Amino acid sequence: MAERVVAEAVGITELIDLTGKRAFVTGGGQGIGMAIARRLVEAGAVVIIGDLDPAAQAAAAAIGAGFAACDITEPDQLDAALDVVTSAGGLDIVVNNAGIFPTTGPMIDVTDAFIHRMLDVNVRAQFSVAREAARRMQHGGSIVNLASIAGLGGGANISAYSASKAAVISLTRSFANELGPKGIRVNAIAPGIIDTPGVQDQLAPLQAGGVDITQRIAANPLGIAGQSDHVARVALFLVSELAEFVTGHTLIVDGGATA
Repeated sequence: MAERVVAEAVGITELIDLTGKRAFVTGGGQGIGMAIARRLVEAGAVVIIGDLDPAAQAAAAAIGAGFAACDITEPDQLDAALDVVTSAGGLDIVVNNAGIFPTTGPMIDVTDAFIHRMLDVNVRAQFSVAREAARRMQHGGSIVNLASIAGLGGGANISAYSASKAAVISLTRSFANELGPKGIRVNAIAPGIIDTPGVQDQLAPLQAGGVDITQRIAANPLGIAGQSDHVARVALFLVSELAEFVTGHTLIVDGGATA
């Protein structure tokens, strides 16, 4: 039987403190990934951002994070980036954020090539990141996968994206069961519409057609636009000791849109 830990004996500042932890955030050059990396740095973690855009290096430096050029669909690049993280003390936290945005169009127009690319990035590559991270987490750790509310309920014109995010949610549960005995917690975050540059770009055609996209983004019971930092705060909770007994869970962050 595992040794019982008296949770109440740990102070609140210790629960949120990530000092000495080493973290890898994929797709962290902007938006949600950047916000998560910033919060992890603030909590004391040594953070490496992996991104395929070289311009992300300057953004990483601005928040006190390191940078590794990385396309997660390329195994050699992924291994090299993770080696950068582990070279100075191991790996404790991985945020599997990199992915393709949802716009796909009517399902009758979606090509096999697009479906292949969507699943390759959002499912196969996320699987690879989690697998390679788990191999390097010799003393336990935490993995957070970025899913979406689209993976819970689907939606018109985002069929391939919805399928990919549903797979992420399923993988999260499977990984949690398999990696729990190794002391590795695996959870997912399912954001709703978050006001990021990528979402603004996706909604631009609607705006051109007369739709108030500001109102569209804030169409939830709270009536506020979801921000990247809303997701980042949840990620910080999940990787910290505040969530010590939480694994296999998908936490919805959507202002109540799916309530």
